This record gives sequence, structure tokens and C-alpha cells, in this order.
Amino acid sequence: MQKREKIVLLIYTLFNAVSNHFIKFYADETYYWMWSKRLDFSYFDHPPMVAYLIKSTTLFSDDPFFVRLGATLLVSATAYILYSLAKRMFDEKTAIYTFYIFLSSLIVIVASTIIAPDIPLMFFTSLFLYSAYIYLFEEKRNYALLVGFSAGAMLLSKYTGILIIFTLIVYVLLYKREVFKDKYLYYAILIAIIVFSPVLYWNYMHDFISFTFQLNHGLAKEKVFVAKHFIKFTSAQLVLFHPFYLLPLFYFIIRDKDRFDKKKVYLLLPFLFTLFFFSYNSAFKHANAQWAGLAYMSASVLLGYYMAKGSYKKLLISALVLSGVLLLAIKTPLGLELKPVVRLMSRLGKIDNFKNQIEALHLDINSYDYILIDDYHGSEVAYLLQKTDNVLVLDDARFSNYNIWRNEDLNISLMSPVKEIPSLGKCLYIGRDKKHYEEIGKLFHNEKLLSTMHKEVARWKFTYYIVEFKN
Repeated sequence: MQKREKIVLLIYTLFNAVSNHFIKFYADETYYWMWSKRLDFSYFDHPPMVAYLIKSTTLFSDDPFFVRLGATLLVSATAYILYSLAKRMFDEKTAIYTFYIFLSSLIVIVASTIIAPDIPLMFFTSLFLYSAYIYLFEEKRNYALLVGFSAGAMLLSKYTGILIIFTLIVYVLLYKREVFKDKYLYYAILIAIIVFSPVLYWNYMHDFISFTFQLNHGLAKEKVFVAKHFIKFTSAQLVLFHPFYLLPLFYFIIRDKDRFDKKKVYLLLPFLFTLFFFSYNSAFKHANAQWAGLAYMSASVLLGYYMAKGSYKKLLISALVLSGVLLLAIKTPLGLELKPVVRLMSRLGKIDNFKNQIEALHLDINSYDYILIDDYHGSEVAYLLQKTDNVLVLDDARFSNYNIWRNEDLNISLMSPVKEIPSLGKCLYIGRDKKHYEEIGKLFHNEKLLSTMHKEVARWKFTYYIVEFKN
């Protein structure tokens, strides 16, 4: 890597690491933080890699700086790997374009801020593409072992990693069938299975509920076209990669008469298959925009090649300026005060809005047998109170890993209804759902509403109830 790019990467990493300390948590982040406090072979919602990542960076502190440090480091490491891949596949100029395209992608700006399963997935996807290229094109057989490890780690990060593995299988069937005779390929498969085995074991012990959930969550049972889902998802992709990147990339691909060159197909397959897979499914069921994020690893390299070849320096600079403005807007104190940014970030750190009111109650948190929250998003409460071993969700409206923890903590059946939960002693409820606390109040003999807190942020209205329950 050139000295200039090394300096840029260092500054980018330090900026993200420091600025992340001042940005409020998204609810899912504190949920994953809870995972890191209750390590397991896997979890209901996702595989465990994000929990392991958070655990490794929070051994000495649970400050947001450390909770999100893994995201910052892995995004920067991904940029380095993609740079290296582009240089090996094409040349130094392509590598430099790839480097800046990746770092300026809007999904990467978000990824360097929020810790989620998508972050290690991005990293291991880039490592998988890098090692598989060296194994297949440069015929360095020992890299097959790294292919196996990164494949297993992708699946240990998020199940959608299987899509990238599938595209490599397709590529091998089309162009490299001779590798089926190579014993190192089977070593790689064995390593991938071993790395992924904790998830297989956990699902076996829990009746494969995670696999079932993800299939139902991502795929529609009935193929009924819903235009608004499809339009929302596909239009979001224009923003997610970058407004200046996705359409030009399609333009370059269509105009390229040599688009079926082996190297280009190696990059095209994971990009197009992943993007079209989720776009197709979004036509029948709501799909989150970031699900297609792993498509943009190979897309960054491919776009880097086209832009370097055509010397589209002005386009890259325009994209960098736009991304730079957005980065400063959402990750600096001045930008965070702007009304559009307030609206954009208003769903972050909801419980933080009431921190002072909660502290003013002078609650003895350790006097309660259990802290009750309304759903897995209530992990924000657990983080605020720094409680992890006695937090319960009693509502089954949205099944999450809290249901499994409730089963383990109370020694009851996984599907036991709320009314069958045994005596819980003295409990404190902090949540947003009034109906929920009124329902669980039926489990107790005494109920005391300690506080009702309201706040409106942008177009969102937040209300929290603090209730003390006793048997």
C-alpha cells in the first residue's frame, strides 16, 4: 500500500474510533453487547461472531469506544484486503481507486459506526475473495486453508455468507473444475465445517430454531408481489453503496465487451447474484437494505477497475466530497446538532434521553431480583444499568434470545406462557409498552408506578414507564 493511503487509513481509523464514543447506541448494538456478556456457541437471531468480537474489545471497559472498536478495526482491515486484492488482480491504480471507493461507500460509513453481524461478515467476505483468488488464479494451494477458514468465519458471522460461497462454487464449475481433484479443496471444506460447527451444535441443541427463523425472516412463504417493498429496497441500494457508484457500475458492465473475462466474472458473480437475490425476495417481503451489503465487496474492486481504466478521477472526487460531508455531519459534535442529522439519528440511544430522570429516582438497582424490559430493544436499559445476569423479557411478541435466557434462568419450558412463570420476587420494569407492564403486573401482588417519562425527538415520540413489582 502506498504511503498516502496508509496515512489516510490511519486517520480514518482514528477518527472513527474516537467519534464513535460520542454517538448513542442503536438498540441492536446493546442487544449484541448482551450476547458478549452471555457467550454461547450461537444465538437465536444470528451466529456468534459479533458477540466474540465485542467480548474481545471490552475485556477492560464497556465504554462505547470499546464496544464499537471491532467495527472500526475490521472496516479498516477490509479496506486493506480489498486494496491488496485489486492490486493482485489488476494493478496499483485499480487498488487505489478500490480503496477510496470502499471507504467512501455509505454502507461502510455506517458500518464503521455501528457494531453488528454485518461487520465481521464484510471482513471475512473480503478475506474469502482474496484467498480464493490466490488459490484459484495463482494456484498457491496452501491458500485453500485460508479459504476454508474465511468461509467458516463468514457463516459464523451471518448466514447470508452462504451466498458468496455459492457464487464461488458456480465459478469453479464454470472455469476451474480441475480443483475438484485437489485434496486441499477438501481440507478447506473440512476447516469451514469445523469453524462453523459451534453454530451447528447450538442449533441441534435448540431444535434448529435459528435456521428456521432466518429462513422465514428473509424469504416470503407466498410469492405475492408487493411493489412498495421492492421499490423501497432497490432504491435504497442506490444510496447504500453510493449515489455516484451503483448506476455507473452497471453502465460500465453493460458497455464492457470483455465483461466475461475470467477475472471480471470472479467479481461479477458475488456482486450480481447477491444483489439480485435480495432484490428478488424484496418483491414479496420486506427486506432490510443492508442485507445486500456483502455484494459491494467485489463491486468495489470491479468499479475500481473500470474507473481506473477510464480515469474517472472527477467522479471519484465528487463521491469522496459527498461522503466526507456526510461523515462530518453524523460523526462530529457540530454536525450532530443539525436538524436533518437529529432526525436521521433520532432512533439512536432512546433510553439515554431519560438517563437523568432515572438517576434522580435514586433506585437501588441491586435490591431487585430481576430487571424487566419489554423486548430485546430494551437491552439499552440493561446497558444503562450495567445489568446482564438478571434481565428478563416476559412478553413473547417478538421471540429473541431473551426467551432462551428466560428458559435457562427460570428453569421453565421454552414455550411457557407468561402466566406460568414462577414467583419472581421484587422486580423493576423499565420499558416503553404500557400494555406490557399492565399484563405482567398480573403476575405480582403489588405494583407501584415510580415514573412516567416522555420526550419527543424529531418525529419520534418516546415514553418510558418505570414500575416496581413485588410478589
